[in-house]
Amino acid sequence: MREELNQLDPLVLLHGIRDTQTALAAMASPNYTTRPGKDLNEFLAQLPRLWKEGEARPTHRKAKETRNYWRTRPDPFEDVWLEVLYWLGEEPDATAKSLFLRLMSKYPGKFQSGQLRTLQRRVKEWRHVMARELVFACNEPEDDLAAIRR
Repeated sequence: MREELNQLDPLVLLHGIRDTQTALAAMASPNYTTRPGKDLNEFLAQLPRLWKEGEARPTHRKAKETRNYWRTRPDPFEDVWLEVLYWLGEEPDATAKSLFLRLMSKYPGKFQSGQLRTLQRRVKEWRHVMARELVFACNEPEDDLAAIRR
């Protein structure tokens, strides 16, 4: 089997698969005008334009281009977010899990374990914002930095 595997050429196999797919499509549709490619060179010549056309399968659906900007559920941490921000200010390296356990002990029965991922996302977003502020604070003009230091 290893000897046979070493003799296989992926491009030749791909060409054979494409020819077979085209032949099947031709059999399924009487109005189908495209014929299977004759050789590997014809297939390779079509590659530069085929990848731009996208998926040819009728079952393929394009992915949504934009994400929803609205929340689908109420934010479970809205009441306590300022407290979480205070904790993060004191301990920026605290994990979301440790913050969540702290919330669960302070507010028993208010949070379920399934909400940990939501808090992790919020903390990740906060860290991203803080990192951007640190990076762009270094790019401020000298006059602004001098005013900040005073």
